[in-house]
Amino acid sequence: MSESRREGSLEAPTRHPLDWRSDEFYDDQALFDELERVFDICHGCRRCFNLCHSFPTLFDLVDESDTMEVDGVAKDDYWQVVDHCYLCDMCYMTKCPYVPPHEWNVDFPHLMLRAKAARFRKEGASTRDKILSATDKVGKLAGIPVVVNAVNAVNRSKTGRKLLQGTLGVHKDAPVPEYHSKTARKRLSGLGESGAVAGQATESTRGKVVLFTTCYCNRNHPGVNEDLVAVFEHNDIAVRLASKEVCCGMPKLELGDLESVAKAKETNIPVLAKLVDDGWDIVTPIPSCTLMFKQELPLMF
Repeated sequence: MSESRREGSLEAPTRHPLDWRSDEFYDDQALFDELERVFDICHGCRRCFNLCHSFPTLFDLVDESDTMEVDGVAKDDYWQVVDHCYLCDMCYMTKCPYVPPHEWNVDFPHLMLRAKAARFRKEGASTRDKILSATDKVGKLAGIPVVVNAVNAVNRSKTGRKLLQGTLGVHKDAPVPEYHSKTARKRLSGLGESGAVAGQATESTRGKVVLFTTCYCNRNHPGVNEDLVAVFEHNDIAVRLASKEVCCGMPKLELGDLESVAKAKETNIPVLAKLVDDGWDIVTPIPSCTLMFKQELPLMF
């Protein structure tokens, strides 16, 4: 009797390297063939209907098509599905029964990333997306002492929010964080100068940490970094900052701008790798930044 085929997700999901340097990665025919294959699997399963809006968008497109199958959906409409994915990985990590090592090899988030990258290479990004994803540049400009009060005042006013909606497409009711001229890196610049001794190491930690402050918690919520440092110091864990840091690259990744991700990596990784070699652990206050360093960058490089 032949072995019956079983459903996936019985083993831990595995991730394949992202072959983003190859020509096939950006080839329209190869991309749309893979989109159709994966969309057909998703349509037949529908376990992810209650996650991000990519899935109900896909299922509505199928159900409203003439054939009520994926082959009835116009290829141009695939972009509606792609645009609703923000690479959270929830479908991959918690829902999909067909992720590798299953033979169907469904990696929905990285397929959406491939589509975003192919479109970015061909069309670039809108002015809005370029500005909003340039977190370091925007933060430096908005955080200038004379400028920061004006920026925050505009972001708090109804007129300013209508202007922001009209120019950059940021909805007038969407939460917008404040900017601080006294960033976390400025507030914590003296870290590590006291010569604090490493705390108790464990099997997986070394008792002293380097804080990667992140764009958001450095310029918009510096108090989060200060609180995190206070927790470490309370527990006798030595803390310091990296000598240099730039954006982890997640905003550019979400645009499909993988070359900009590579540039950020070339700045951050040599500094952080040297610190690891010197016996430090790296911590961040933002999960997406940790995800970039622990998953996306290793898979890209």
